[in-house]
Amino acid sequence: MTGQIEQEVKRETGTGTDLWRVIVSPIVWAVHFLFCYVYGAVYCAKAGRDASLAGPTVIIIGATVVALVLIGLSTLHLWKVRGRSLTDDDFEYEHNTPEERHRFLSHVALMLCVLSAVAVLYVAIPMLYLTSCR
Repeated sequence: MTGQIEQEVKRETGTGTDLWRVIVSPIVWAVHFLFCYVYGAVYCAKAGRDASLAGPTVIIIGATVVALVLIGLSTLHLWKVRGRSLTDDDFEYEHNTPEERHRFLSHVALMLCVLSAVAVLYVAIPMLYLTSCR
């Protein structure tokens, strides 16, 4: 019976969404957050309080673009999985079937992608306004 259920889920939803795909975008945001703030702190500690932030701004904007591209790729993949899992446009999760659990994970992962993209942008915003390490 279990093999039959797995085949049914695979047939209707494709490869599926596992927990790693759910946490990929928050991990990208966390790494971006740590990189930006640690890099900025180390740069300002070595260069002094009056140092210009023109160089670090370019590097942090580059890191932001890379993080947004990675989150975008994850979102694109999850969007395709979500599209395959919508068999009847039913957004109610009431039967506790493998297909509904898979669909729920896809929706959760998509919302985390959106939240992570917004968080990445909020991390990068201070670098657009700051001109020196003061």
